[in-house]
Amino acid sequence: MQRDDAIRLRAARAEDVPRLREIAIAAKGHWGYDLERVRAWGAEITIGSEEGGKEILVAEIEGSIAGWASVEPRGEAWWLEDLWVDPARMGAGLGSRLFQDAVDRARSAGAARLEWEAEPNALGFYTRMGARYLRDSDPTEWGRVIPIMGVDL
Repeated sequence: MQRDDAIRLRAARAEDVPRLREIAIAAKGHWGYDLERVRAWGAEITIGSEEGGKEILVAEIEGSIAGWASVEPRGEAWWLEDLWVDPARMGAGLGSRLFQDAVDRARSAGAARLEWEAEPNALGFYTRMGARYLRDSDPTEWGRVIPIMGVDL
């Protein structure tokens, strides 16, 4: 387990995009998805021109980006759009720190709830974070219907 004080959170910068994309692809591939399809998916990431107040946060360990998350306001609920951790750093506390920061940001903005489409392989993580099932998603770009989870704030 990584010491919590060794994890530094900061706002993402445009020059971070290649590393953020690399982490998202590696994390998605970690769950057994076809690597060619994951690479074609590519994780669309835009920094600096987001509409609607989307925020992207990175987690660094020793100056190296090891995970990231993005949140955006959607009325009374905020949406956790992304939460990705480099597979080599999974289990080190990065996901928990990023998730808690997303919760804190949504709460301080006055949101009633944080919601997201949960990767089925990450349901155990989200349950440990206090999340509950809300409803099923519309079919995703992967052709699946997955759980939408949430936490009340």
